[in-house]
Amino acid sequence: MRLMVTSFGIEQALSSTSDGDSIFHGMPPVSFRSVNEAFMPDFELLVLCDQIVMDGSSFDRLVDSPARAYSGVADTFRALRDEGRIELVDFPHLLRSNADLLEKMLDHDMRTLDQWVVPLRESLTMWRHFAGMSMALWRDERQELHGASADHGAGEAAMRSHALVHEIAHLMHRAHGEASYLTFAVEEALDSAEKRKRREYRQPLREVLRAYLAYVNANLVLSNELNIGFHDWLDFTPFYSMKFLSVGKREDPAREGRDQVEKLFTVAFPDLAIGDTSALLKALNDRRIIDLRQLISDAVLGKVEFDEGFAASVLAEVLRSERRAGRARRVLGYLTLPIGFIPWIGTPAQKVIEEAVGTSMEGKIKREHQWFYMLSEIADSSTGGQGRTDS
Repeated sequence: MRLMVTSFGIEQALSSTSDGDSIFHGMPPVSFRSVNEAFMPDFELLVLCDQIVMDGSSFDRLVDSPARAYSGVADTFRALRDEGRIELVDFPHLLRSNADLLEKMLDHDMRTLDQWVVPLRESLTMWRHFAGMSMALWRDERQELHGASADHGAGEAAMRSHALVHEIAHLMHRAHGEASYLTFAVEEALDSAEKRKRREYRQPLREVLRAYLAYVNANLVLSNELNIGFHDWLDFTPFYSMKFLSVGKREDPAREGRDQVEKLFTVAFPDLAIGDTSALLKALNDRRIIDLRQLISDAVLGKVEFDEGFAASVLAEVLRSERRAGRARRVLGYLTLPIGFIPWIGTPAQKVIEEAVGTSMEGKIKREHQWFYMLSEIADSSTGGQGRTDS
């Protein structure tokens, strides 16, 4: 699959203002599921992609001078580029050539403000969850960027508020003081339909939604211009869901596939999850990746459900096939025994036939679960082979 990866803040290409102070400016999406010492790439998405399309200037910023929190993401994208899996495009050029269309899209969106209340509320909830996971990184980056000591005494709620203000300030090209006021007014407007009718709350809500939708529309236009699907930050998915619904699409196919990979790696087989760059590259360069992607496609279509029952069924079938493979080797030993009595070539010929026929039979037995063997082998190589099913 060929897929576009977004660059946060790319809509600013149409203005003279940019927020170079933001660690997210121009950066690709990161995983909302796992955060360690740094942000993590979205491996659930990357395992489905043969080719990533991204903005050239964003890629340069990511790999040449990443913020400390982005160091792991930078390493992964660097490795993908070295393998020829990154295609660079000039996103700002495409957006400037569609400036009139983008303006019309935004004007159309803003005619009915209340339709975006639920998406914005859901988006902010997702963002707060991610910010809560990233508190230590937020403190480190805040200290590094502003030269201020991290306030370790600040409560988690205060840090989440800072994270939210940071994003709104970036989206709206506003100072943090103004963004704090907007954040307060927007939260009040989202909580009360009565307050949304009052200008002092409705106007800030309108400004924030305009900023969010300008970014969303920019990515929709880029995706259409490049004629490929796209992957964006998780907290913007409520806006895309609303957009897709208006044109008769239930959901973004790329997002559905990515969500099924996450379900496979969190519900059914968490021990087999792709969790680092080395494992990702091994999977992408293994021809059995086709079997994994077919399984994911079946799950998207509702043919497979990645639950505990699925995991138990796969493990039972794999263990049965391993036992059958063991019996096949023993039976072949008896069937080829007479060949061993042929002078000079008997024993070598016997071994060649046993190995050739045995390999063929085992291949047929294992074919249905090639994706499992691939993931198991990759996991084995990462853990030294401890606690895995032999393949």
